[in-house]
Amino acid sequence: MKTITILKKIITAYYYLAIFGFLFLTIGFPIIFSIKKNKVSLEEPIELNFMDMNIDVSNMGLGAFIAIIVIGAIILFPFLKGIYLFKKSLHDLSNGNYFSDLVVTNFKKIGVCFLIFGFGQWIFKIAVQLIFVNDLKLGIDNTLFLSSILGLFFLFLSEAFAKAKETKQENDLTI
Repeated sequence: MKTITILKKIITAYYYLAIFGFLFLTIGFPIIFSIKKNKVSLEEPIELNFMDMNIDVSNMGLGAFIAIIVIGAIILFPFLKGIYLFKKSLHDLSNGNYFSDLVVTNFKKIGVCFLIFGFGQWIFKIAVQLIFVNDLKLGIDNTLFLSSILGLFFLFLSEAFAKAKETKQENDLTI
């Protein structure tokens, strides 16, 4: 089971890096924005590259900027929760508890979290483009596809592990 220990280490490192990024997004961006807004002249635009969008925040008030950051953080939260649940499930899987209730329910929750994240980010991008950039570009990006695929895959894994758990219990009772 060397692969599961490697996966567990990678997911743990990714989780803590994602938490650091989340904290920087929610705390660091508003601080940097307020410092830049006070130091930069009004002729020079301040652009924010956020979720693959360039947003001119020069004329934006602090309240609108914080609203974007808070809504972005709310959308990122299901993704972080999904990674956390995956990390927790890997601990159970590495102990050999493949068909435990924890793994089955966590895989289902992970699938739902990834689906919420993908569609939430897609709607958020459309809303920000419409409200702040005044340019509506409808499209489907890789984040929507990848998170939808991962979400549906984890939902499938949840069902497969539930059936395998049921079969294992029946098999144990037969013997």
